[in-house]
Amino acid sequence: MQSNCSALAQLNRRQFGQIIAGGVSAQSLFALPAFAQGATDVVVGVSRNPASLEPCIEYSTQSWRVHFSIFDTLLRFDEADNFRLVPWLAKSWKRVDDRTVDFTLREGVTFHNGDTFTADDVAFTFGPERLSAEGSPGYPMTRATLGTITHVEALSPTVVRFVTTGPDPLLEMRVATFPAQIVCKRAYNEAASFDAWQAAPVGTGPYKVREFRAGDYVQLDAFKDYFAGAPNAATLKFQVAPEVSSRLAGLVSGQFQIITELTPDQFDMAKSAGGSVVGGKVANNRTIVYDTTNSVLQDVRIRRALTLSIDRDLITEQLWGSSIGVPNGNQWPGFGDLYFTDWPAYSFEPDEAAALVKEAGYDGTAIEYRITGTNYTFETQTAEVLVAMWKAVGLNVQLVFKENSQQILVPEGRGIRNWSNSMVYPDPLGGWWRLYGPYGPVQRANKEWANAEFNEQSNILETNLDPAARKAAWRRMMEIYHNDDPPGTVLHDFGMFYGLAKGIDWTPLPAEYMDFRKENLTIEG
Repeated sequence: MQSNCSALAQLNRRQFGQIIAGGVSAQSLFALPAFAQGATDVVVGVSRNPASLEPCIEYSTQSWRVHFSIFDTLLRFDEADNFRLVPWLAKSWKRVDDRTVDFTLREGVTFHNGDTFTADDVAFTFGPERLSAEGSPGYPMTRATLGTITHVEALSPTVVRFVTTGPDPLLEMRVATFPAQIVCKRAYNEAASFDAWQAAPVGTGPYKVREFRAGDYVQLDAFKDYFAGAPNAATLKFQVAPEVSSRLAGLVSGQFQIITELTPDQFDMAKSAGGSVVGGKVANNRTIVYDTTNSVLQDVRIRRALTLSIDRDLITEQLWGSSIGVPNGNQWPGFGDLYFTDWPAYSFEPDEAAALVKEAGYDGTAIEYRITGTNYTFETQTAEVLVAMWKAVGLNVQLVFKENSQQILVPEGRGIRNWSNSMVYPDPLGGWWRLYGPYGPVQRANKEWANAEFNEQSNILETNLDPAARKAAWRRMMEIYHNDDPPGTVLHDFGMFYGLAKGIDWTPLPAEYMDFRKENLTIEG
């Protein structure tokens, strides 16, 4: 197929500007009234909310930011200290052997309904009724992170034992992250139905659920008996405002005290009423996924061409104002010894991409690229730029808008989709392995890709206690993902920026979840 590679290998600034043009004018915002001080109610303007408040059902940026205020885990990560493990609902823990860990629970903790938190609640949380048995509501979404746990037993009201299928060097990390949030056994069992439960679950977190309207808002009230201290906001509401312009207008008018997914081109407007902008890169990589069951994408040369034809530096410079960068591979420094500093950076090679397209005998068959336009910051603009870059090397990628993720994942005609890959704990098993591995949605639920050697190496990573063996297995998995049989590619760091109204002092974490506990949010009266 004829390629326009030489003429269109790199979009110039004028072309790029035409693609991303739009938004709200400064004049229209500056006329709005400023946020009135003195309120203790905090409304967060978000692009989307989760479809469920049950943490074992939905894995998403939208669910994590809400769930973090409702639930607690046995242990927590100190994100400010390179994700160091610290006690939380469990005050201590002890390794009995390489398959068994005993946790001693903090006393005096209560659930939102007044029930005392005990080891029975922990055992139930990880038990067969809720997530560990096939057919249970949380089974599909929890296998990648909690699948090594065979059973959890209450040894006493304050001591609980976890046993795994084999040696598991990462069990403590697993219980410190999603979806290991502890739920109230009695409240779960007394709920009228699972749907009723997932709309109003009961946890131990700093806020309790008052009302949940899917697609509209989540209304939470401060839990005054929270063991770590009652939060400073009397109420916390996550209100959907799909467009950044509507969130920005709400911030300046006083409707919102915090807004999410703020874009760099809107920073000055967010500061116009005396507010501030916070945030930056988080432990997440913005990615795209290739469906290898697609007749065109079955050819690895086409997938490699898609990857090589992306000018990532142009995207981060023009859209993000260089406020984020491009990682060297789908990995994070938090992996410690399993972070490969020598892994090569992504390169922009349009001529090589065009040659691969020609070599594959590509006939111009359209490749469908499905997006919602609201899942990620700059989602539509980035997708339009990518389509132009792919067109420049001779690939016919068609952008198709869908209403939700369920529509994007319909197998028929599926080609490329947007995604993000988070580090939920500081090890490759807490990175994209849980998404692309044998228990992850790419292979198991969506059936977009599979690789036998990748799965063999992932078994070593998951069960072997030898650091050298784990490192070798992980490097081979990186090679398969990035070069030999790519199921997708990384676009850039995941940036999360927030606008704060005047009088709001809140510090974001280097992660997708939002922490509104007492020490992290203050409101000037």
